[in-house]
Amino acid sequence: MIILAMMWSGTFAFYIGSIYYFGISLAAHIGLLLMFFFTVAVFYDAEKNQSSWLLKMRREQR
Repeated sequence: MIILAMMWSGTFAFYIGSIYYFGISLAAHIGLLLMFFFTVAVFYDAEKNQSSWLLKMRREQR
């Protein structure tokens, strides 16, 4: 989860700094999409493997 947080933070920081440059902005949008799909893949894999961190998170939400 720490790796996901660092990747998302880096992607958003990259996006915020690229308002004036189309090429960088385009790369940031692609980065956002890739991070979205990577996050979905991590949670899908955790669901499939019944990962302990996911089960713990669900118990804490109840």
